[in-house]
Amino acid sequence: MNKKKLQAELPKMLKELDQLISYIEKQPVLLEKGSLVVCAKENTPLVYKSTEDGRREYLGKDKQEEIRSLAKKAHYSKMLAAARKERDQIEKCIKVLNSGKGITDIDDVYPSLNKVIRKTEGPFTITDDGYVSRWLKKYNVLRDRNELNGQHKTLKGEYVKSKSEVIIADRLTYYGVPYVYEVTAASDPFQDMSKPDFIVLNKRTREELFWEHLGKMGDPKYAARNQIKMEQFAKQGIIMGKNLIVSFECGDRPLSTEYVDSIIKQLLL
Repeated sequence: MNKKKLQAELPKMLKELDQLISYIEKQPVLLEKGSLVVCAKENTPLVYKSTEDGRREYLGKDKQEEIRSLAKKAHYSKMLAAARKERDQIEKCIKVLNSGKGITDIDDVYPSLNKVIRKTEGPFTITDDGYVSRWLKKYNVLRDRNELNGQHKTLKGEYVKSKSEVIIADRLTYYGVPYVYEVTAASDPFQDMSKPDFIVLNKRTREELFWEHLGKMGDPKYAARNQIKMEQFAKQGIIMGKNLIVSFECGDRPLSTEYVDSIIKQLLL
């Protein structure tokens, strides 16, 4: 659940902070002598430069370049201090999350149970396994099984309509990404031209996405029909770049597992 999300995200945050710290440390403005002091006199700001020996030098309108330089130094210095402190805090969090003996993650409890217990007990819905189970159950109720008349079998034992859909389904299974194939929603049915190939779930973010594969993009009539399909998707709130994944192929460029893997790794893990 949240622990695994943190363990995945915190190293990314550390990398971003390292890049920020490295960038700021290289800025020449940090070597500027003195610091900026701003005072107010009758609601009028007065700007001074505080020198290393404690003296103050008034900076008038003719010193705008020096004011900007010292202001930038003040900004960068505070940002650098905060970034270093944040980095230390995140490193401590990572150590705490990775410490402890035995099961320290609630998502690991259910898989560790004896089969006898799992036969009578379902996973908590708050865990990833429980959430996925509830998500799949929702779509199993909505699925119109009479329409699943494909000729190509997936690793899960389902039949889909093309070899390319087998590739997508099996790569999703390989990476442990939950999916359902050709679901018809009972309350708001998809029309024939606006039914998505797959609905997939990012377990880490619990974001639901649609996946449509366009397999004959070299055929102008097919491309035109699918332009209509994309418009119908958009009317239902299914929009490419937002919650719709679209993969393509044509006769000269068949679908590759590397292409599918790159989509899965970037959007669904």
